[in-house]
Parts: sequence; C-alpha cells; structure tokens
Amino acid sequence: MIESFDNSKFVAYLDILRNRHKLNNKVLLVQAPQFMPDSFDITVARNRGYYAYPPTGLQCIAKALSGRGLEVDILDLNYEFLKRAINDNSFDHRDWLNILGEYLEKDNHSIIGVTCISIYTDVFKTRHPLTMILEYLHKRDRDIIMAGGPIATNEYRNYLLKDLAHFVFEGEGENKVNFFFDNLFDCESKRRPVKGIYFKFNGGIEETQGHMDKVGLSGNLIGTYDKILIERYSDIGSLNPYSRMAGQEKRFSVFQLNRGCRANCKFCGVPEFMGKGVRHYPVKDVLDETKYLVQKRGIRYFDVLDDDFLVNIKEVIELLKGLIELRNEYGITWSSNNGLIAASITEELMALMRDSGCVGFRIGVESGSPQMLKKLRKPANLALIKKSAVILNKFPEVFSGGNYIIGLLGEETFGEMLDTFRFMHELNLDWASIAVFQFTSSKIANTKHLKKDKMVTTDFQPTKYSARGEIEAGKDMISGPDIFKFPLDRVPTYEEVKQIWFSFNLVANYINNKNLKENGNPRKFTSWVEAVKLSYPLNPYMSLFAGIGRMLCSDTKSACRHLDDTRRILQGSEYWNRRFSQFNLNNVVNSFPQNAEGTREVLAELRKRYLAWGVAT
Repeated sequence: MIESFDNSKFVAYLDILRNRHKLNNKVLLVQAPQFMPDSFDITVARNRGYYAYPPTGLQCIAKALSGRGLEVDILDLNYEFLKRAINDNSFDHRDWLNILGEYLEKDNHSIIGVTCISIYTDVFKTRHPLTMILEYLHKRDRDIIMAGGPIATNEYRNYLLKDLAHFVFEGEGENKVNFFFDNLFDCESKRRPVKGIYFKFNGGIEETQGHMDKVGLSGNLIGTYDKILIERYSDIGSLNPYSRMAGQEKRFSVFQLNRGCRANCKFCGVPEFMGKGVRHYPVKDVLDETKYLVQKRGIRYFDVLDDDFLVNIKEVIELLKGLIELRNEYGITWSSNNGLIAASITEELMALMRDSGCVGFRIGVESGSPQMLKKLRKPANLALIKKSAVILNKFPEVFSGGNYIIGLLGEETFGEMLDTFRFMHELNLDWASIAVFQFTSSKIANTKHLKKDKMVTTDFQPTKYSARGEIEAGKDMISGPDIFKFPLDRVPTYEEVKQIWFSFNLVANYINNKNLKENGNPRKFTSWVEAVKLSYPLNPYMSLFAGIGRMLCSDTKSACRHLDDTRRILQGSEYWNRRFSQFNLNNVVNSFPQNAEGTREVLAELRKRYLAWGVAT
C-alpha cells in the first residue's frame, strides 16, 4: 500500500518564495553566539572563558546535503565574534551583527539556515542572539530563511507568527533538509515525506505531512571540517572548565557516539527533540574522525556531545580502547560535560576512562529527595547513586561531580532542597554542579503540571543573569546563611530559590569541599576553581578559595596573587562586601593564613557554622 500525504500547502508556499526570491545553489548555515551579547565581558573573552563549541549540528546538515550540487558554507558567528573581540581593539561588541552583514555582502547566498546552542533565556524579552539574527535577516528580506535546533524547535510558533523565519525544522534536520530541497528545486526523485517542517501559510501555522523522522547514523564529519578552522578554536574560547584544566593551549574538538537518551526525565527535552530511544554511530566511524582530527588537525582534547554516552557499554569500551591508543601516541585527553547516567558506572569502565585520558565528568543526580526523583522519572534511586559515587571516589585521577537541580517543577519545598544539599555531602564527590530549575522555552513554561511563581525562561546558573554575576536579594528577603532557617514545608519563590542556590553553592563547593579537608587533594580543587574563575573574573570568593587551595599546596606566591585579586574586587563593591560579611569571609581576607596549617584551622572554623546542615537526618 502506497502512503499518500497532502503537502500541497508546503508546495504552494515554496512556489511563492521561488517567485519572490532569486534562487541559486548557495546555502549559508549560521551558528549564533553561545552567550548573551548584552552581558559580554572583554576580560572573559581574553581569558578564553566563553564557550566555543564547533558547529557540529550544522556540519551534520552540510554532510546530509552533500551530493546535491549545492555550495554549502558555514559561518560560526560565535567564533568570529570572539576572534574579533580578542584581536581587534576597535571592535564594538554591540555591533556584532555587522560580521554577518559583511559576510553576506561577500557572497550571494539565497538560502540561509540559522541555529543556536547553549543559551536558555526568554527569546523575546531580551536580546537573544538567535532572535537578533533572524530579525536582521527578516529586515534584509533577500533570502529564504530556515531555523533549527532546540531553541527554534521550542519556539517555532512564535518565530513563524512574528515572520522571523520562513521555515522552522523540528528536531533533527538531516532528512528534513533533503525533503525541503527536493521540493524547493522540484527534483524528479524526491525523498520520502517527513513531518516536522513548520511554516506560515495564509496566516496559520502549517506542518509538512509525512513519516515520523528518525535519522540513521553512519559515517563521519571529516568531509565538513574544511568549512571551519577547528585548530583555531582554542585561540578564542574553551569547551568547559575541563578543557581549561587540561590546558588552554591544547587544540580541542568534539565527538559523538550516540544520539538520544534511554531515560525520559520530566525536566529534559532530549527525548522530545531526538525521539525515543538511542541510536549510535559505528565505533569505527567515530574513531576515524577522532584520528583525523588528532593526526591532521592537531587536536589534543575532546568533549563528548552525547546525552547518554554510556548506554551501549560494549561500544563505549571499544571506543575507549581506541582512545587509549591515541592517548599513548599523542597524549590526548577528553571529558563529558553532559551528565552520565550513574547506573552505568562500573570499576572496569572507570579504569578505561582514566587510562584513555578522561579529565572529568559528572553524573546526573538532580535531587536527594526520593519523592522528587520519582516525580522526575529519574532512572536511578539514592542507593544506586551512592553506589556509583563509591566507585567514582576510587579513581581520584578523574575530576568527578554530580549535577543537581533545585526549585524543581516550581513545586519543590525547601525541605526537599535541603535533602539534596545533604546528599551532595554524602556522595562526597569533587564538585556539585547546582542548577536552578528553569523553563527552556515558552512551550515548556506553559505546561500545566508545572507550578510557577513568576518563573520565566532563564539560564540554569543565576550568576549569568547579570554581567557582574551578582544575585541581589529583594527587600526583607532571606539570604546568606539564614536560608538554612527557611521553613521546611514551604515552596520558595523563584527569587528565593536564587538566594538558596548562592548559599548551597558557596557552602557545598567551597567551604565544605572535600579536597580542602584532611586527606583531600587541594591541587585538584584549585585547578578546577582557577579554570572556572576565567569565566567569572569579578567573583571574589573564587579568588579567595583558589588562594586557600594554593596555600594548602604551600604555593604562597600564587596564594597571595589570588588574595590580591580578592581585595581588588571587594574594593568599592558594596554587594560583595555584604556577601563576605554574611559568611564571615571578610575575616579570612583580613587575617589570611600564612601557611597550610593555618589554612586548615581557618577552614575548620568556617565549617562549624554549617556542619549540621550538611549531615543527613
């Protein structure tokens, strides 16, 4: 039986656009900046503290379009923005869209696709880079505009209703772009129709009709690396703190083994975007790509893009053994900035990860409340997570941490948040990456089961809300150590959750950090904090505790340099002086310890205030 799908509106709209725009075979794929341009800080840029992930998604699209006779170019505006900011003193970051304008004037592209990663904030109430690019192209009105990626997928209705794109591609794009170009150029032999291409027609939002789309994975991206200067990305940014720990001079890239995730966590959009289940590339294809990047492009550091890297242990082991060979010959290292599923952690696997050069990763914990884990549909329980943490702590060479979320679903009580805070201490990992629950799109924010108190689409980290990383408390709002007096059965407001985040982060990761305690590894702690600090040059407690870590290592010179930075930031900052006073950190600054023994005494005194809160009841 031949399936028939009605795509007459799609064909009619393409016909309108063909008559309106002069088409050629030149396609431009654009990656937006990976940070909010309005909060741009030149010091962070020159520290190479901004993310500089290569445009892997666009490379996948370029690969899918190969063989069609199209001239496909990739413009990574994130890379170009940061390169100019660092190297050109006359560059005005407020006029960053001029980079796009200059590029468009050089070549006559008639079809432009735009995507964005890493930024979750209200795309219409702030100057979101994806929205700004689409507005710029809309005003230019010369090209057929496509938008794709997670943000465009979530916001497809708003972008189309505001006429900021002609088409939005939902989820994975490889099959959809081929179906699109088959019909745009009216090819005789067309790919099978697929759902998920949205467009505005006669005032309403329409979707292509066809099969559910799931991309088959094979091959690699070697043929697309001639479109980007991957060996220069380490000159203008980093992948994450792990890549900075490994060495900022090391050339970096990424690889992907799997798409999708076996879990179906309530807060996560991966299954909706990628589809249910997990697909994987042949290990040989992944290794061929990594070998090319190492041997031909000088790459020495990789980050894993997978949302569920450990789903197929057999393939992971095969891949890790291949990476061990590359490490033995070229000294490569790697990390997984996305959280790994704790249930898959074994000692055998950890040994291979260590031997293959893994710098670090985090496991997805999310909550220390059993009730909340059930609500989240997490594929783990507290006992299993604790078992995994025991294994992780047997491999101190790897910087291991946990991912946690507070303010979950807009309905989490402070008591449940405190369960999470205590669980962080019980797991005793190197770091607790704490995020505030946020709505990644208006689509998610309007979900009925989520309770909200003026919650909006925001970033995971409250310190990114302002250029200075400050989290001001409203009048009469509880903050500092006093948040531990919060009623256990009360659901904090969104602004209160940000204050709780500040205290949890400072106490768990700095004051109570295991590597600053007896038998800890202060060098490990300091290496991480110094790497994180490159993105937060105006945060004085990072400088202070980096100095404390250095003093525990008997590196007095470096400790004093961090102390000087702390004092410089505090000078004239009413906000940070108030914060330091709340946590008695001003006493540490004024009487900074002169040796390792004195440092341990200072830390012991600081911890007395919080010991009870970090112990499970």
